[in-house]
Amino acid sequence: MSTMKSLIGLLLFITLVWPGGTVLAAKSQPETRYISDTLIVTLRDGPGPSYTPLKALKTGTKLTVLDKQNKYLQVQTEDGVTGWLKAQYTIPTPPGAIEAPRLRGELNRLVLTNKHLSQKIKNLKDALAQQQAELQAANNKLSAQDSAAQAASQELQDKSEAITNKYNELLAQSQDVLKLKKSYDLLSKTYNRLRQQADKLRHENQELISNTRIYWFLAGGGIFLIGWLIGKSSLKKKRSSLSL
Repeated sequence: MSTMKSLIGLLLFITLVWPGGTVLAAKSQPETRYISDTLIVTLRDGPGPSYTPLKALKTGTKLTVLDKQNKYLQVQTEDGVTGWLKAQYTIPTPPGAIEAPRLRGELNRLVLTNKHLSQKIKNLKDALAQQQAELQAANNKLSAQDSAAQAASQELQDKSEAITNKYNELLAQSQDVLKLKKSYDLLSKTYNRLRQQADKLRHENQELISNTRIYWFLAGGGIFLIGWLIGKSSLKKKRSSLSL
């Protein structure tokens, strides 16, 4: 019985009090009472047993308190009948015999609601776990892509450094080529000048050779003529001597 009353009190507390501590039944509203368990109480037109009975009230009848006088309450039933009865026959909450079925139904509803909420919580947990797994997979994918991007960036940086070094090397070689070209141009000019001089000397040498040949030809002819003349003169002398 005490367990039932505790359950009734708890559910009544849940019914009357909203989260945040706000009482739904304000003090300005009339007090509500109920006929207690397993009683049939006579409602009279005055505060005492000598007054005229008005109505028999069964267990669980809901009453609105209008006034109090000693041990009696002036109440009004839901169908509008006003009268007096002893306060001891009333309780502030619905009796267990009346409230128990409703509370049982409310309890069943709460149990079903709890199951429904538990299933929702489970579904939310499963969805959260799936989202966390997907997030982790996406994070792993991004990490892999980031690693690949870093590797590609490092590769590009290495290639850029290699190209820069090659460019600097080619630039140095091009400067050497420019120097060589200048030297080549200078040597070409010198070669052309020397060639012109050599052609000139060759021409002069040819003329000199031609002149020398003429000279030696003339010289040889003169020597031959002189020798012939000398021989002829000697022959004449010999003939003269013989004739003598």
